[in-house]
Amino acid sequence: MSINIFRCDDRLIHGQCIVKVLNDFHVKRILLVDKFTASNPVIKSVYQMAVPPSVKVEIYSPNEALDKIKEAIGNDESTLLLIKEPKVAVEIFNDVENLKKELNIGPMSNRKQTVKATYFSNLLKEEALAIKELQDMGVRIYFQQTTDQKAIEWNSISKKVLSSFK
Repeated sequence: MSINIFRCDDRLIHGQCIVKVLNDFHVKRILLVDKFTASNPVIKSVYQMAVPPSVKVEIYSPNEALDKIKEAIGNDESTLLLIKEPKVAVEIFNDVENLKKELNIGPMSNRKQTVKATYFSNLLKEEALAIKELQDMGVRIYFQQTTDQKAIEWNSISKKVLSSFK
């Protein structure tokens, strides 16, 4: 399987992603799945220019991405599947068979009405509920910025996070 990592990071492509994740997972292709980014030519071009020339960036809306994800599973090009919101992962896991049941959650910004899940990830209620749905689907959810940091399993923080929402 050539989707080396499926990652949720609300900043999408940024310095830490480029320096560590691409190198650690030997990524040659990024499938960025985000409706807003896919529909905005300026933002799209910024992300495409933000990676080294050896890495190909393809940007799709969730519906457009499904065939590309299925194709990526079957080839040997090391790929980062990158999303901004956990609910997109629910859609993808519902529609794509043979995708490794694992989601890495990286940095998620501190926004209004978020709860701190880890020191680098803050979740809205709808994001936490999407993660719970993924877990119920048998997906391993872990929070980790880079591979040199210890992964924090959703199982170990889910009760605290979910009970924080009123």
